[in-house]
Formats: sequence, structure tokens, C-alpha cells
Amino acid sequence: METPSIEKYLLSTCLFTIDEFNEMYKSLSKNELKEIADTQYNEMDICVRIGDPFKNIHYTVGDGNKNRSKSNHDLYLKSKDFKIEIKYLKNWKSESGTKSSSKNWKEYQIDFDWLEQELKENKGKRAFVIGWFNCVDKFSQLMQLGDAPGSRPLVDEKKLVYFPFLKRLSIPTYTQDLIYNYKSSYEEKSIEPIGEKYSNMKCMFLGNEADKFHFAIYY
Repeated sequence: METPSIEKYLLSTCLFTIDEFNEMYKSLSKNELKEIADTQYNEMDICVRIGDPFKNIHYTVGDGNKNRSKSNHDLYLKSKDFKIEIKYLKNWKSESGTKSSSKNWKEYQIDFDWLEQELKENKGKRAFVIGWFNCVDKFSQLMQLGDAPGSRPLVDEKKLVYFPFLKRLSIPTYTQDLIYNYKSSYEEKSIEPIGEKYSNMKCMFLGNEADKFHFAIYY
């Protein structure tokens, strides 16, 4: 009998988390929700919600070991050999008064590279989960998708391939010209890195326009 793969478990727990936040913050505006997202939540809060349904799960978030050969993971379920990396997205106001993503792209690329390598031998047992409150206008406010620094950079195509739930409003495409394609919610999408022969990685975007929280699951 086929054993359920990791995304089947994650889909369930992520949907419960979205429902939880929808109920908690149903009366809040996006500005009010952003204040809460910035000040009341961090990565560990999301890890706990994702890991809570599992028994005997090991939390190692914040261990500082963020290189490709790392042996520690944000969530590790020994009984099923599930290893999960988690990132919580938010942005902050810099000294110049502009708002930017709270992590640079390198941190996400490390996790994408780790997952790509792991999927060669551990397909169905490894995942990378990104979660964020639906409290800003554009995803590019939370994720560095530009090909250069600046207030209005063009999209870096090598980064964009990891987010098949985004669609372009124009060509050439600037980062602020990307919007959510909610029609692709809950559909499995293949990741097709530029310059790579083949990728085993799949992505599923969880969320609708009215939802207070979104997830992207990579597996």
C-alpha cells in the first residue's frame, strides 16, 4: 500500500492554519493585519502551527545552520523521516523609509537548493514551506524578486520560476507588475529552473484573495 507523501500531511495542517487566521482576523483591514503580522508573529509561530498535528516532532528552527549540507531542519519527524524547512515572510521599513523584505534572496535559494538535492533520493519525505499574511499589495514586497537593487527593478527570471502562482501584468516585467494568480490555487505546479536540465520539485499555492494567510508548499 502506498504511504501518503509529505505534501498530503502539509496540505491539511496548512488549511487548518488558514482557517484559524481567517476566523481570528476576519474583521481587520490589511493595514491592521500588517501591524499584527510584523509585531506579533515570527517563524517559530508558523513552525508550531504546522508541526502541532504531528506527534513527537522535533523543532530546530533558529539553529543557525543554514548551509546546503545542514543536518538540522526546522521540523523533523523521525517516525516518517520527514524533514521540513519553513520561512515566514514579512517586510520592514528601512532607514531610508522604504519597505523591503526581511530576508535576502540567498536565504531562500539555500533552501530551494537543499530541497532539490534531497528530492533525488527522498521524494515524498522532504518539503520547504513558505507562509505569509495577506496584508500587502504585492508579493514582491515580501520577497526580493528583482535582478538588481533599486525601487523598480526588473524581475529576475531565475527567481520567478519558483513562484508559478504569480502572473505578469506587462512585458518587460518589473517586480511590482506581478500579481497572484488565484485561479492556480491548490493546483500542483512543476518548478522549471532556468539553465537546469530537469527538476523534481513541485509547488502548491494555498490561499484565496479573501484569506488572511497564504502558503506555498514545495516538495
